[in-house]
Parts: sequence; C-alpha cells; structure tokens
Amino acid sequence: MTTENENLAQTSHDTAPTIEVGTLLKRKREELGYSQKQVADRLRLRLTVIEQIDNNQLATDQVATFTRGYLRSYARLVGVDESVVLAALDDAGDAQHQEQEMQSFSRKTKTEKHNSRIMLITWGVFIIIIGISSLWWWQNQRDNSLSQSVNDTSAVEVPAVMEESENTPALDDVVMQELTVAPEEVSSSVEAPSSDATPEEVLIEEPAAVEAEVAESVQTSATLADDQQVITMTFEADCWIQVKDAQGKTLISGIRKAGQDLELSGEAPFKVILGAPEGVAMTFASEPVDLSRYTAGKVARFTLPL
Repeated sequence: MTTENENLAQTSHDTAPTIEVGTLLKRKREELGYSQKQVADRLRLRLTVIEQIDNNQLATDQVATFTRGYLRSYARLVGVDESVVLAALDDAGDAQHQEQEMQSFSRKTKTEKHNSRIMLITWGVFIIIIGISSLWWWQNQRDNSLSQSVNDTSAVEVPAVMEESENTPALDDVVMQELTVAPEEVSSSVEAPSSDATPEEVLIEEPAAVEAEVAESVQTSATLADDQQVITMTFEADCWIQVKDAQGKTLISGIRKAGQDLELSGEAPFKVILGAPEGVAMTFASEPVDLSRYTAGKVARFTLPL
C-alpha cells in the first residue's frame, strides 16, 4: 500500500500544474500580510530583488549562487518548505533550458539560411567573374587573329610590289639608251643627204645641222645635270629598297644583298623606303644621311633632302 501511495503521489505531482517559485512565495507572503518592503528589510536585501523574485524574473547566471540563497531565506521567512521552493526552481530551470535550446535551434536555422544566401551570392559573383574573364580572353584571341591576318596580307602585298617594281626599268638604263640612240640618229642624218640637193648644198648644210643638234644635246645634258642629285648606298645587310624621284618615277625597287653598292641620280626630292634601315649607309649630294633615328627591324619611309 505504501508503494501504491508513493506512486499515486508521484503521479499527482507530475500531473499537477507547475507553480513558479516566485508566484508560490508571493502568495504565501500576501497570506501573511507582508509587504515586499518588509520582506526586503527583514532579509536585508534590496527591494528590487524581492520584486524580481515575486515576478519570477530570476537571473540565470545567479541561480547557482545568490538566487538559491535568496529563495531559501524568503521561504523560511514566509513558512514555505525549502525543498518545495528548490524543486519549483529546478522545474523552472529545466523549462528555461528547453526554451534556450529551442531558441538556439531557431538561431541556428536562421544562421544556416543566412549562410545559404551568402553562398548563393558568392557563387553568383564567381560565375559573373568567370564569364567576364572568358569574354575578355575570347576578345583577345579574336584581336590576335585579326592582327595575324593583316600581317599575312601585308607580307603577300610587299613581294608583289617588289616584283612589279623590278620589272620597271631604271632611270640610268633609260638615259643610257637615249644617249646611245642619239649618236646613231646623228650619224644616219649625216650619212643620208637629200637626193634632191646638190653636192655643194649637202656639204654646206649638213655640218650646220649637226652642230645645232650637238649644241642642243649638250645644252639639254647640262640642264639635266644641274637638276639631278646623286644618292649612294652601301648595304651591310640584305635590304628591300624603293626610291622614287620628284616625278614619281621609280628609280630602284627590289632587294639588295649585303656588300653591294648602289648609286642613283635623278630630280629631287626623292621618296625612299628601306626595309632594314640599320643595314644601310647612305649619302645624298655627297653628304651622309643619318638613319639612326629609325627603329631597327622596321620599315623606314622618308624624303630626301630631309
């Protein structure tokens, strides 16, 4: 029977509604007619401490130290069993612990949700950076391909210009041809007298005509010599060269080998293009031409006189 009574008492205790420790002490105090100030004065505590106990505002960090002592003193003063008060305190502590666990779980869930958003934003930024980097790489590859195509086209056009220029006769060859033809024409004019003229007329008129033509030829040659300027070049390395005179006529166009010398004459100003200016020594009108201003390995374009 005793065991059954204990089990029944335990069951009744478990099923009975839980009364908070502050409420229990407050009810007992009011039954005795004590005010909060009277209890505070008799226990020598601050009035705020009694008010917090009555309102069940127990500081968690003080439960294990001061609060238990306060509650025991309060319970003794109002005539409540200390064990009942401490049991109610423990029940309140368990409930508070469970509430803290729920709050902790809720905070953890919020933190995980916040972290998930941060991860999504991070991945989004990472994908954008990868996309921009890929676009930049693709544009560089396209620009390099276009530059290579332009260089290949230039490389194809330069030999074509060189071949066309090589087929153009040099001014020296044309001048020499004209000078060679002129004496033949003079000789033929001397050797072919008019059949209608008498021998005396032929002997008199032909020397005069020959002298006039020779004088005119000498005068023309002197005029050309006054207008023409001379360019000399010495090639220390293979170099593609093109020279045009004031009339736009191509005097030379082609590749010259290392060790070769070249002399050109014509009417200034001259337009000169050198494929490798670092391998050429040049004079114009017997004066050296400074080619050090032009970058080695790059085409030099200039006009003489500078």
